Amino acid sequence: MLGGLASVAATSLAGCGSAGSGSVAAPPAQPVASAPPVPLTRSEVEDWEKLVGTSFLIMGEAGNAPATLAALERSPADPNRPADLARHQPFIAYFEMDSRLVPTGGKTYQLSHPTRGLFDLFLGQPGTVQGKGVVLAVLA
Repeated sequence: MLGGLASVAATSLAGCGSAGSGSVAAPPAQPVASAPPVPLTRSEVEDWEKLVGTSFLIMGEAGNAPATLAALERSPADPNRPADLARHQPFIAYFEMDSRLVPTGGKTYQLSHPTRGLFDLFLGQPGTVQGKGVVLAVLA
């Protein structure tokens, strides 16, 4: 991007040095590429909060199993938390799904979300709450 800006600046300045050249038209505005979204595995809890209630697919032992991000639980803030970790505040993400499709847990699974794409996430041991399968991920 800096190279592109330098080229635009050089082109604009080139016309300013010649005598009697008059005004120099500015180059047409170039679209600015937006930065790609932060991968969900490195996103802050506020990004995940926007996804509560949305559907994910967990590629588990039973195949692609639909799951809903049911809730998030923020961990207490720690002023001594190292700044180079993936996020400022750790949290737990709870996924609900058909209890027959819950992965065995205790390992990394591939998940997908319609707007956030594919990513790998370590899922803990599953449980059951009111007949629904529940699996959690600790995002530290």
